[in-house]
Amino acid sequence: MGKQVAVLIDGDNISSKYAEYIRQEASQYGNVKIFRLYGSINCPSVKAWYKVMPSKGIMPMLQICYTKGKSIADQALTIDAMDILYTGNVDVFCIVSSDSDFTKLVYRIKEAGKIVIGMGEQKAKESLANACDEFKILDLIYKSETEETEEAAVEQEMEETVEDAGQIAMEDDEDVVEEAEVSIPAEAEVIEVIQDLLETAFAGEEKVHLSKIGLCLSQKWSGFDARNYGYKNMRQLLNQHNDVLEISDEKAPDGVHYISYVKKK
Repeated sequence: MGKQVAVLIDGDNISSKYAEYIRQEASQYGNVKIFRLYGSINCPSVKAWYKVMPSKGIMPMLQICYTKGKSIADQALTIDAMDILYTGNVDVFCIVSSDSDFTKLVYRIKEAGKIVIGMGEQKAKESLANACDEFKILDLIYKSETEETEEAAVEQEMEETVEDAGQIAMEDDEDVVEEAEVSIPAEAEVIEVIQDLLETAFAGEEKVHLSKIGLCLSQKWSGFDARNYGYKNMRQLLNQHNDVLEISDEKAPDGVHYISYVKKK
């Protein structure tokens, strides 16, 4: 039996246009056993999810705001995550949000021995991205061909709502510390790091399994993904730099698949 996955989406914070991508990414880690969206019923971004949820098999967990301007959806998501942790027989949690308030939740789930995959936009803070085992940057990976006027208006209204809420929070707490957004290294820097890895960490190896390089890059930059630079995968990225790196393929022991290796030229 494969790994069981729970996907918990912060609908107040995440656009519905990412729905299919979220589903596909989560499916790579195992069987999506739980797929839920949390949000306030009067939030514009949540309303945009209404027509998406049935087609994607997402269960709505909508909340009523008891105080104007105060959402309790994030509290509901946190409570359910802890319930699932103890009773849901889940191996992988996908927390879909750019809100750094979920950072402590991520740490707690990891302490219980579970894998946590974060998904959010580049505006997400480093604290959240670094807490996750992996962090997918939705707006860099997602490529839309068309943007519906209505969806653009909804996103704008959502951003204004979030900004207003953030301003209120800042006024209430003068000791808030500004966090840096999740870092995206330049492509040239990525290639330099790969070259350095081949000369140091893998100095004794003639060639290195491509997956080992990818793992090292993910450990260095929590939001690293070849798709951030417009490539489909790591191999395609490295092929663009074949003046300094060489990619080779060898047939795997099963005689069917191939294993990719990289070395310096």
